[in-house]
Amino acid sequence: MDSQILKIHQQLVDKEITCTALVQDKLAQLKQNTHNTVNAMLDTMALDLAAKVDAKIANGETIGLLEGIPFGIKDVYMVQGTLTTASSNLLKNYKAAYTATAIQNLLNAGAIPLVKENCDSFGHGSSSENTIFGAVKNAINPI
Repeated sequence: MDSQILKIHQQLVDKEITCTALVQDKLAQLKQNTHNTVNAMLDTMALDLAAKVDAKIANGETIGLLEGIPFGIKDVYMVQGTLTTASSNLLKNYKAAYTATAIQNLLNAGAIPLVKENCDSFGHGSSSENTIFGAVKNAINPI
């Protein structure tokens, strides 16, 4: 099985792509939000982190396997200073006071968060229909 993480990592190391270009491309796709999957964009954070990865590569520094790899965060995980709604009216204006350990570990490894993702309220459910942001649409059958 081919790993997308390994493929992107190698493209970054070989300077076939820049991290900034990769992140800009993914953010552009996510801004379309055609399947109602995105609760919040993390553009500024993502682009700042991408620039740091590009600087490391330009300086000839080694980057870790997850460094520069974009990812999305379910909106039940906190990222300090960002809205963390858990897709619920109860928390619709809540700004996270800290970053969840799992997310902090990814950030420490250099991974780049792009968005907060829609989910069932408080993550209770499996179909992402019970959310203040509206149901997530099936990518294969979006009706």
